[in-house]
Amino acid sequence: MPLKLVCMKHLSGLRPVDQAGMDAISRLGMGEVVMVQVSRSRNIKHHRLYWALVSLVWENIDHERYPTPDALHAAFKIAAGIRTQITLPDGTIGFIPGSISFEKMDQSEFSAFYERICDLIARHFLPGVSNKELKAEIQQMTGIAA
Repeated sequence: MPLKLVCMKHLSGLRPVDQAGMDAISRLGMGEVVMVQVSRSRNIKHHRLYWALVSLVWENIDHERYPTPDALHAAFKIAAGIRTQITLPDGTIGFIPGSISFEKMDQSEFSAFYERICDLIARHFLPGVSNKELKAEIQQMTGIAA
């Protein structure tokens, strides 16, 4: 069973940041070789900033096309390329939105996704609002800096 833990870099290497991580490491045998996959932890504040952005846009658009913030979120993911293409029995091409979960995207990937979404919103959803203005508005609204 894979071992998952959050670590912090120190001069001598990586160290667990919590008791669960320390317990997991202590169960490894001395000299045991393990495979480690490194990914940057996602910033929960950046995630909250994204959802504030979704809410702000949803409040300012036609709800007939996007009846819920979740529907808008799905459209954002598809437009940003976070999707799987499918072909229906009649030949129609469709898309299933992918995941932006913490497990699926590290912080670098999420930052790039957020930038694509801000560009998309400025171009297609809130014409006349620049990417920079949009980000400033969300940060001021939430008090969260990306």
